[in-house]
Amino acid sequence: MKNSGLLLVLVLLAAGAALGLYGARSFLNTTAEPGVSSSQEGVPPALPPRLPALEASDDFVRGRAAGLSPASSFAEWLKQEYLIQRLAAAMSMVADGKVPRETFAAFAPKGKFRVLKKGGRTVVDPAGFARYDAFAAMVAGVDAVAAAAVFEELLPLLDIAQRELGEKNTADARASLRAAVEELLAAPPLKGDVELGEGKKGLGWTYADAGLEGRSAAQKQLMRMGPKNQAAVQAKLRALTLALGGPAAGR
Repeated sequence: MKNSGLLLVLVLLAAGAALGLYGARSFLNTTAEPGVSSSQEGVPPALPPRLPALEASDDFVRGRAAGLSPASSFAEWLKQEYLIQRLAAAMSMVADGKVPRETFAAFAPKGKFRVLKKGGRTVVDPAGFARYDAFAAMVAGVDAVAAAAVFEELLPLLDIAQRELGEKNTADARASLRAAVEELLAAPPLKGDVELGEGKKGLGWTYADAGLEGRSAAQKQLMRMGPKNQAAVQAKLRALTLALGGPAAGR
Protein backbone atom coordinates (compact mmCIF):
# COMPACT_ATOMS: atom_id res chain seq x y z
CA MET A 1 0.00 0.00 0.00
CA LYS A 2 1.74 3.14 -1.16
CA ASN A 3 0.92 6.33 0.69
CA SER A 4 -0.32 9.53 -0.87
CA GLY A 5 -2.54 12.41 0.09
CA LEU A 6 -6.11 12.36 -1.11
CA LEU A 7 -6.63 15.47 -3.24
CA LEU A 8 -7.56 19.09 -3.51
CA VAL A 9 -11.02 17.87 -4.42
CA LEU A 10 -11.63 17.26 -0.73
CA VAL A 11 -10.30 20.66 0.24
CA LEU A 12 -12.56 22.52 -2.16
CA LEU A 13 -15.47 20.12 -2.41
CA ALA A 14 -15.81 18.44 0.94
CA ALA A 15 -15.99 21.91 2.43
CA GLY A 16 -18.70 22.66 -0.12
CA ALA A 17 -21.39 21.79 2.42
CA ALA A 18 -21.95 25.53 2.46
CA LEU A 19 -23.48 25.27 -1.01
CA GLY A 20 -26.73 24.81 0.87
CA LEU A 21 -26.25 28.35 2.17
CA TYR A 22 -24.48 29.93 -0.76
CA GLY A 23 -25.19 28.38 -4.12
CA ALA A 24 -26.82 24.95 -4.25
CA ARG A 25 -29.56 26.22 -6.52
CA SER A 26 -27.23 27.61 -9.20
CA PHE A 27 -24.85 24.66 -8.81
CA LEU A 28 -27.62 22.25 -9.74
CA ASN A 29 -29.31 24.52 -12.23
CA THR A 30 -28.72 23.36 -15.81
CA THR A 31 -29.96 26.63 -17.30
CA ALA A 32 -27.16 28.81 -18.60
CA GLU A 33 -26.56 31.99 -16.62
CA PRO A 34 -26.49 35.35 -18.41
CA GLY A 35 -23.36 35.64 -20.51
CA VAL A 36 -22.86 31.88 -20.72
CA SER A 37 -24.14 30.13 -23.82
CA SER A 38 -25.75 26.73 -23.54
CA SER A 39 -23.42 23.86 -24.41
CA GLN A 40 -23.98 22.34 -27.82
CA GLU A 41 -22.26 19.28 -29.18
CA GLY A 42 -18.90 20.32 -30.60
CA VAL A 43 -19.37 23.97 -29.58
CA PRO A 44 -17.56 25.07 -26.39
CA PRO A 45 -19.65 27.36 -24.15
CA ALA A 46 -18.82 31.03 -23.86
CA LEU A 47 -17.33 32.03 -20.50
CA PRO A 48 -18.85 34.79 -18.39
CA PRO A 49 -16.89 38.05 -18.73
CA ARG A 50 -15.45 37.79 -15.19
CA LEU A 51 -13.52 34.60 -16.00
CA PRO A 52 -10.26 34.30 -17.95
CA ALA A 53 -9.68 31.72 -20.65
CA LEU A 54 -8.94 28.24 -19.31
CA GLU A 55 -5.33 28.30 -20.53
CA ALA A 56 -4.74 31.59 -18.69
CA SER A 57 -6.69 30.83 -15.51
CA ASP A 58 -3.94 29.83 -13.05
CA ASP A 59 -3.35 33.26 -11.53
CA PHE A 60 -7.10 33.82 -11.26
CA VAL A 61 -7.55 30.50 -9.46
CA ARG A 62 -4.64 31.22 -7.10
CA GLY A 63 -6.10 34.58 -6.24
CA ARG A 64 -9.50 33.11 -5.46
CA ALA A 65 -8.33 29.98 -3.62
CA ALA A 66 -5.29 31.20 -1.67
CA GLY A 67 -7.31 32.18 1.40
CA LEU A 68 -9.18 28.89 1.73
CA SER A 69 -6.54 27.21 3.90
CA PRO A 70 -3.36 28.32 5.69
CA ALA A 71 -1.81 24.85 5.22
CA SER A 72 1.61 24.97 3.57
CA SER A 73 0.80 21.93 1.41
CA PHE A 74 -2.20 23.78 -0.02
CA ALA A 75 -0.05 26.80 -0.82
CA GLU A 76 2.50 24.56 -2.51
CA TRP A 77 -0.19 22.91 -4.62
CA LEU A 78 -1.40 26.30 -5.83
CA LYS A 79 2.07 27.03 -7.27
CA GLN A 80 1.54 24.40 -9.97
CA GLU A 81 0.34 25.14 -13.48
CA TYR A 82 -2.92 24.00 -15.09
CA LEU A 83 -4.80 24.05 -11.77
CA ILE A 84 -8.30 23.77 -13.21
CA GLN A 85 -7.25 20.98 -15.54
CA ARG A 86 -5.65 19.11 -12.63
CA LEU A 87 -8.76 19.46 -10.51
CA ALA A 88 -11.05 18.32 -13.31
CA ALA A 89 -8.84 15.30 -13.99
CA ALA A 90 -8.76 14.47 -10.27
CA MET A 91 -12.55 14.53 -10.00
CA SER A 92 -12.82 12.24 -13.00
CA MET A 93 -10.25 9.82 -11.59
CA VAL A 94 -11.87 9.64 -8.16
CA ALA A 95 -15.26 9.11 -9.77
CA ASP A 96 -13.66 6.15 -11.55
CA GLY A 97 -12.25 4.81 -8.28
CA LYS A 98 -8.67 5.93 -8.93
CA VAL A 99 -6.26 8.10 -6.93
CA PRO A 100 -4.45 10.98 -8.71
CA ARG A 101 -1.23 10.39 -6.79
CA GLU A 102 1.19 12.41 -8.89
CA THR A 103 -1.13 15.38 -9.31
CA PHE A 104 -1.67 15.75 -5.58
CA ALA A 105 1.64 14.57 -4.17
CA ALA A 106 1.83 17.79 -2.12
CA PHE A 107 -0.73 16.29 0.26
CA ALA A 108 1.19 13.06 0.82
CA PRO A 109 1.73 12.23 4.51
CA LYS A 110 5.16 11.82 6.02
CA GLY A 111 6.41 8.37 7.00
CA LYS A 112 5.58 4.86 5.86
CA PHE A 113 2.52 2.67 6.21
CA ARG A 114 2.82 1.01 9.61
CA VAL A 115 2.03 -2.57 10.58
CA LEU A 116 2.06 -4.69 13.74
CA LYS A 117 2.69 -8.36 14.39
CA LYS A 118 -0.15 -9.69 16.52
CA GLY A 119 -0.78 -13.35 17.33
CA GLY A 120 1.20 -14.49 14.32
CA ARG A 121 -0.70 -12.13 12.03
CA THR A 122 0.29 -8.85 10.39
CA VAL A 123 -2.26 -6.12 11.08
CA VAL A 124 -2.63 -2.39 10.43
CA ASP A 125 -0.95 -0.30 13.13
CA PRO A 126 -3.53 2.31 14.25
CA ALA A 127 -0.70 4.64 15.26
CA GLY A 128 -0.06 5.18 11.56
CA PHE A 129 -3.40 6.93 11.10
CA ALA A 130 -1.94 10.02 12.75
CA ARG A 131 -0.02 10.71 9.53
CA TYR A 132 -3.31 11.92 8.07
CA ASP A 133 -4.41 14.08 11.00
CA ALA A 134 -3.05 17.25 9.41
CA PHE A 135 -4.88 16.60 6.14
CA ALA A 136 -8.17 15.87 7.91
CA ALA A 137 -7.74 19.00 10.00
CA MET A 138 -7.10 21.01 6.84
CA VAL A 139 -10.36 19.80 5.32
CA ALA A 140 -12.24 20.51 8.54
CA GLY A 141 -10.70 23.97 8.83
CA VAL A 142 -11.53 25.30 5.38
CA ASP A 143 -14.00 28.18 5.38
CA ALA A 144 -16.97 26.38 3.87
CA VAL A 145 -18.79 29.47 2.59
CA ALA A 146 -15.63 30.78 0.92
CA ALA A 147 -14.89 27.37 -0.61
CA ALA A 148 -18.41 27.15 -1.99
CA ALA A 149 -18.11 30.61 -3.52
CA VAL A 150 -14.79 29.77 -5.16
CA PHE A 151 -15.98 26.47 -6.53
CA GLU A 152 -19.17 27.90 -7.95
CA GLU A 153 -17.28 30.72 -9.60
CA LEU A 154 -14.91 28.23 -11.24
CA LEU A 155 -17.60 25.88 -12.53
CA PRO A 156 -17.65 27.20 -16.11
CA LEU A 157 -13.89 26.62 -16.34
CA LEU A 158 -14.23 23.16 -14.81
CA ASP A 159 -16.90 22.26 -17.36
CA ILE A 160 -14.53 23.18 -20.19
CA ALA A 161 -11.67 21.22 -18.59
CA GLN A 162 -13.94 18.20 -18.14
CA ARG A 163 -14.94 18.38 -21.78
CA GLU A 164 -11.30 18.50 -22.86
CA LEU A 165 -10.57 15.25 -21.05
CA GLY A 166 -12.29 13.58 -23.99
CA GLU A 167 -13.67 10.75 -21.86
CA LYS A 168 -17.19 9.39 -21.80
CA ASN A 169 -19.47 11.04 -19.24
CA THR A 170 -16.93 13.73 -18.32
CA ALA A 171 -18.47 16.70 -20.14
CA ASP A 172 -20.25 17.94 -16.99
CA ALA A 173 -18.20 18.89 -13.92
CA ARG A 174 -21.34 18.69 -11.77
CA ALA A 175 -21.88 15.06 -12.70
CA SER A 176 -18.21 14.30 -12.16
CA LEU A 177 -18.35 15.86 -8.70
CA ARG A 178 -21.43 13.90 -7.71
CA ALA A 179 -19.87 10.65 -8.89
CA ALA A 180 -16.62 11.39 -7.01
CA VAL A 181 -18.50 12.15 -3.79
CA GLU A 182 -20.57 8.98 -4.07
CA GLU A 183 -17.43 6.94 -4.65
CA LEU A 184 -15.79 8.23 -1.48
CA LEU A 185 -18.92 7.92 0.64
CA ALA A 186 -19.08 4.22 -0.22
CA ALA A 187 -15.78 3.53 1.58
CA PRO A 188 -16.32 1.55 4.82
CA PRO A 189 -14.26 2.39 7.93
CA LEU A 190 -11.61 -0.03 9.14
CA LYS A 191 -12.68 -1.79 12.33
CA GLY A 192 -10.67 -3.71 14.91
CA ASP A 193 -7.50 -5.56 13.96
CA VAL A 194 -7.31 -5.35 10.18
CA GLU A 195 -5.25 -8.27 8.92
CA LEU A 196 -2.86 -7.78 6.02
CA GLY A 197 -1.16 -10.01 3.49
CA GLU A 198 1.90 -9.34 1.35
CA GLY A 199 1.32 -7.86 -2.07
CA LYS A 200 2.51 -9.41 -5.30
CA LYS A 201 6.26 -10.07 -5.39
CA GLY A 202 6.44 -8.96 -1.75
CA LEU A 203 5.73 -5.32 -2.63
CA GLY A 204 3.42 -3.49 -0.27
CA TRP A 205 0.48 -4.94 1.61
CA THR A 206 -3.00 -6.12 0.77
CA TYR A 207 -6.06 -6.56 2.96
CA ALA A 208 -6.63 -10.18 3.93
CA ASP A 209 -10.37 -9.50 3.89
CA ALA A 210 -11.47 -9.83 0.25
CA GLY A 211 -14.27 -7.33 0.83
CA LEU A 212 -11.79 -4.63 1.83
CA GLU A 213 -9.19 -5.53 -0.77
CA GLY A 214 -11.84 -5.41 -3.48
CA ARG A 215 -12.58 -1.76 -2.79
CA SER A 216 -11.43 0.82 -5.31
CA ALA A 217 -8.09 2.55 -4.94
CA ALA A 218 -9.83 5.82 -4.06
CA GLN A 219 -11.87 4.18 -1.31
CA LYS A 220 -8.85 2.36 0.11
CA GLN A 221 -6.89 5.63 0.19
CA LEU A 222 -9.65 7.20 2.28
CA MET A 223 -9.83 4.13 4.54
CA ARG A 224 -6.07 4.37 5.06
CA MET A 225 -6.59 7.65 6.89
CA GLY A 226 -8.13 5.75 9.80
CA PRO A 227 -11.71 5.75 11.14
CA LYS A 228 -11.56 9.15 12.85
CA ASN A 229 -10.10 11.05 9.91
CA GLN A 230 -12.26 9.19 7.41
CA ALA A 231 -15.38 10.03 9.40
CA ALA A 232 -14.46 13.73 9.41
CA VAL A 233 -14.02 13.79 5.64
CA GLN A 234 -17.13 11.75 4.93
CA ALA A 235 -19.21 13.96 7.24
CA LYS A 236 -18.31 16.90 5.03
CA LEU A 237 -19.18 14.93 1.92
CA ARG A 238 -22.55 13.84 3.33
CA ALA A 239 -23.35 17.45 4.14
CA LEU A 240 -22.37 18.35 0.58
CA THR A 241 -24.72 15.67 -0.79
CA LEU A 242 -27.62 17.09 1.22
CA ALA A 243 -26.73 20.65 0.25
CA LEU A 244 -26.78 19.69 -3.43
CA GLY A 245 -30.28 18.31 -3.07
CA GLY A 246 -29.33 14.63 -2.93
CA PRO A 247 -30.59 12.04 -0.44
CA ALA A 248 -28.86 11.54 2.88
CA ALA A 249 -25.99 9.12 2.41
CA GLY A 250 -25.91 6.43 5.02
CA ARG A 251 -23.27 4.28 3.40
